[in-house]
Amino acid sequence: MNKVTEYIAFGVASLAFVSMVQSCGMEHPFDNDGEGTLSVFTEINGETIKTRAVPDNNDNLRENCIIYIENSRGVMRKYKGADNVPSDIVLSTGNYVCNAWSGDSVGASFSSKFYRGQEFFEITRGQRTSLRVKCNIANVVTSVDPESLNVGLSDLKINFTMASGSLDFEGDDLTSAKGYFMTPSPETKGADESAYAEKTKLTINISGTQEDGSDYSKVFVVNGVQRAHEYCVLLTKEETPFMEGGALIGLTVKDIPVIEDTILVYPGPTLSGVGFDAEDQVVNTTGTFTDASVCIRGYRGLKSVVMNVSDNFTDITNGSELLDAITKSQLAARGINVEATQSVDATTGVNVDELYVTFTAAFLNSLPASVHEYRVSFTSTDGRDVTSTGSVGFANTEEAISKIDDVVTDPAPDVTRQPMAITGSQATLTGRLFKADASDYGIKYRVAGTSEWSTISARSTRAAGGSFTVTITGLTPGTTYEYAGYADDFISDNIQTFVTESKFAFPNASLEDWGTYSASTLLGTKTVVFPGLGSEPSFWDSGNEGAATANLVLTNKSTDMVHSGTYSARLASNKAMGVMAAGNLFVGDYVRTDGTNGVLSFGREYNSSHPTALRVWANYRPGNVDVVKNSGLGIASGDSDQGQIYVALTVGAVEIRTNPSDQKLFSADDDQVVAYGQVTWTGNFGPDGQLQSVDIPITYNNRAKTSRPTHIVIVCTASKFGDYFTGSSSSVMYLDDFELIYE
Repeated sequence: MNKVTEYIAFGVASLAFVSMVQSCGMEHPFDNDGEGTLSVFTEINGETIKTRAVPDNNDNLRENCIIYIENSRGVMRKYKGADNVPSDIVLSTGNYVCNAWSGDSVGASFSSKFYRGQEFFEITRGQRTSLRVKCNIANVVTSVDPESLNVGLSDLKINFTMASGSLDFEGDDLTSAKGYFMTPSPETKGADESAYAEKTKLTINISGTQEDGSDYSKVFVVNGVQRAHEYCVLLTKEETPFMEGGALIGLTVKDIPVIEDTILVYPGPTLSGVGFDAEDQVVNTTGTFTDASVCIRGYRGLKSVVMNVSDNFTDITNGSELLDAITKSQLAARGINVEATQSVDATTGVNVDELYVTFTAAFLNSLPASVHEYRVSFTSTDGRDVTSTGSVGFANTEEAISKIDDVVTDPAPDVTRQPMAITGSQATLTGRLFKADASDYGIKYRVAGTSEWSTISARSTRAAGGSFTVTITGLTPGTTYEYAGYADDFISDNIQTFVTESKFAFPNASLEDWGTYSASTLLGTKTVVFPGLGSEPSFWDSGNEGAATANLVLTNKSTDMVHSGTYSARLASNKAMGVMAAGNLFVGDYVRTDGTNGVLSFGREYNSSHPTALRVWANYRPGNVDVVKNSGLGIASGDSDQGQIYVALTVGAVEIRTNPSDQKLFSADDDQVVAYGQVTWTGNFGPDGQLQSVDIPITYNNRAKTSRPTHIVIVCTASKFGDYFTGSSSSVMYLDDFELIYE
């Protein structure tokens, strides 16, 4: 039977796989508006563990576990190993997913196993969320039933093969070994079912020598094998009168789900501060301490809690047993209150004893001024006789305060409140300098998992109180970085992390996909060409539906000029019955036709990143203006037409109406716009017959400092004033390979 080892960890408990530190019930309220706290608890569901001792391999799994916390904007937190997971993870309110995995992702192996887990959760303002992530074995497991050796085949070999690799079972492996194969997750099945079926096919090849000396072989295929299932081969000897000189070998494959049997391994008693970190000193040099409480927590009960004090506590007895009623009374008289409670752990359902020790303000403020800290330590034993220690210190003079690091770096900024603080290519970080005479200080940073630091000095950005700000540029999108403060030769060991925004890749960026749909017009049902697949536009669209009334196709695929692939988009302006129609391509929807006008929706949701430019390959050849419906545009009949591409990042889709009686056109000054960039061509662009790249810089306005964009708008037109039915009916623009640049 397979068993599950369950690790529950608090504080520095060495049995922790992923630390989950839960403050006790008297926890202080949250001060952060719109934030909550996450505590993560992870299980590894592996194979049989016969004792309660933690196997060596689980130590490695614990150390190498990767934990990602993501939301719709990308990876918010990434941790490797138990020691690097904070006890409390502060996140903005919203929906998230936690992915965890550990082990070796080897295609086929007799020893390397891989574990994965995924849990969705929601962070609620001012509340703590406890999350349990089960990392189950993610391999297909193979084995051979020992009874298979009794069929009379010598030199028996059983080969298991999947798309990820192949394993041969022979000799001692036949009765003792298990094979582990990587196989894709069902979530990756997608539309290519045949490819998925091939990757989840297990082929079993049996070979050997029969009793008469002849060779024997047989192949068996198991389709649709599943993760966390063991496929055990059983060979049987079936006598038959129709076989001479040999035996018919029967083959059965047993599909055995991995059975979970839980062993609970709990840490020893833990100590935490109520409303403060017990590892930090409680400091007050003005005689105005407030109550300070610590909480001692023990699974399966607390058998003993002994308090010891430093020498400068002259009237407190060392070795006080806090569970003793008389001792409690004596300490209360001195101003130290002890209160015991019981609860049930919400995550595991296990009974927990909690002991609160409160050092009252009256007691702390009565302590004589001391150049040494007052330290109280606790030795706690739970009902299983597991013992652990913890302590808390108090300082009431400057001399007693523990040395502060020369420099301290602040946690990464909350991008929901400071959207531009961390982008795909740069990060603005802050810190505080405590070494007044430091000649150089700032931030060191590196890609997480690497060893070499890069340095950025903050000497020119120091403000009052020692605070400083640095902006790191040239970063790689979608990457986790570590950073720490430095001052001269000192480097802080408090390493923080941040994750740069991921790049956004446009669907159908190379405009290879084209389709059609039917639309009702004033002149009947027409076929409309659009850039995309399916039954209707999904990312890109054009004004083809409006032009279809006049049997025009303004925007279509072309092989005339391409940068990559087979097609580009050809935007050709035209006219019908004296009405000008601009060749156009945009991100959004053509909503409906209003007479000879259009109602559009500009913008599609994207990953809210902050690119620095839009790059596109283009060629533009303007014609001479031959339709003028608005003489106030600064362009007259016979002038060269103008082509334009603009990009905007907005906080929603933007409605466009071209009907002059109800007109609403796009404006870069609209309240929805947080960033904008454009290029306008008044003449030819690109060599004859060739596309040329153009980078359109994106400029962010003041709204970008507080508003995170949700939509991206791109509008391309062969006739800039087409919205005013003015331009040339012979202007042509070719476009290919749209890309956002992060520099």
